[in-house]
Amino acid sequence: MRISEAASIAMHALILLAEKQGDLLSNSRIAEAFNISANHSSKVLQRLMKSGFIGAVRGPGGGYYLTVDPAEVSLLDVYRAVDGQPDTCTCLFGRGKHCSLDTCLFSEMISDAEKLIQKHLGSVTLAHYMDMDIGLPVKDN
Repeated sequence: MRISEAASIAMHALILLAEKQGDLLSNSRIAEAFNISANHSSKVLQRLMKSGFIGAVRGPGGGYYLTVDPAEVSLLDVYRAVDGQPDTCTCLFGRGKHCSLDTCLFSEMISDAEKLIQKHLGSVTLAHYMDMDIGLPVKDN
């Protein structure tokens, strides 16, 4: 299972918005918090809006806010909203490439690892991180 940069940005942004619940955060503030391109974060935030995780207030003093209960949103939910259903390819060579063996040497191990990652992402919610001091980098105004 590959977690894209976009999915990682989405997870981080939602955790930040969950921790700052009630505050509006601008795209530039979110991008600055994670040292990422404002263009890239803007695209990810648009996906999160279309998926119903966040809303936005336009204009001066506007920004993004969380529209969901942090306890009800798992990291797997966020992953699926951004990257779609996880790819379950169990071949180290990648999809569409084949080795000469009839039985893959690694398929069981890779399948078990994929299941473990998905189980973990499905069991951890945004609220889980609200209770931790993870050092979110946004300064209060």
